Amino acid sequence: MTRASLDPGVRAFLDRMAEATRGLAAFETLTPSAARAQAEAVRRCLHTAPPRDMARIEEIVLEDIAPALRLRIYTPPGDARGVLAYFHGGGWTMFSLDTHDRLMRAYATGAGMVVVGFDYVLTPEYVFPTALHQVIDGILALRDAERFPALARLPLFAGGDSAGANLVVAAALSLRDAGKNILTGLMLTYGVFDSETDRPSYSLYDGPDYMLTANEMELFWSRYIHDPGMRSSPLASPLHASLAGLPRVSMTIAECDVLRDENLTFAQKLRNANVNVDAKVYPGTTHSFIEAFEMAAVAKNAVDDQCKWLKTWGP
Repeated sequence: MTRASLDPGVRAFLDRMAEATRGLAAFETLTPSAARAQAEAVRRCLHTAPPRDMARIEEIVLEDIAPALRLRIYTPPGDARGVLAYFHGGGWTMFSLDTHDRLMRAYATGAGMVVVGFDYVLTPEYVFPTALHQVIDGILALRDAERFPALARLPLFAGGDSAGANLVVAAALSLRDAGKNILTGLMLTYGVFDSETDRPSYSLYDGPDYMLTANEMELFWSRYIHDPGMRSSPLASPLHASLAGLPRVSMTIAECDVLRDENLTFAQKLRNANVNVDAKVYPGTTHSFIEAFEMAAVAKNAVDDQCKWLKTWGP
């Protein structure tokens, strides 16, 4: 597929990204802090509408978790039907609660759920498995009735995009193995599920027109896990894990994404393990397309589909 064949709304998103990044240094040439600041500024240029109103937004820091974990809690109007713990993407290296603020608001209002954004630690300052252990402890904290009396009684989902989806699955596997089946479902958006880069989609969609390149993925992996031999660990590359016993899963897959094939393989492996999985490929979309939900109909439809799935399995 050529760029001209992409969904028109996605092309408009790519054009806006290109305009926002014109003249800026490639992120791989910057220090981590400079790359993060640049990414934050670029994402602010994408907003096309006022943020959705919440009944309440609050931030707390779980100081008893090491490293301390900041949470941002989005409570929508009306009675909440569940809780979605959300982990942003960004190659374990960048992005934040702010870059994904509007997306988390959309999930909160669309699904009628309290969304809890996790501000997990980033690489290269913290390497695998620090962020994973941090988010596991954060998920467990949400089930603490003394600390979160209004949330602990509600069904708990975990969701994330890209590297965030990787953390979702790794956390779910760890909780399963510990006998703590506290998650109702997993919502995965074009996740990273394997460190191998030899699948056809890596050659078909490797380039700046598709928002994520093979070289960028190699950089992300090298920062997340310093020892290449550890990349195939089941908690780093969940395609190498036994998936039996995981809760139900929703998968949002971009057609024109280097990660497409590992997502399709992961979906099939879930089915083979008798996990209830709802996987959908969105034609003409690229990595990161979900961020365009305010300007691209296909992205808005994907968010609506995710919210519908969350509501289906809520109370």
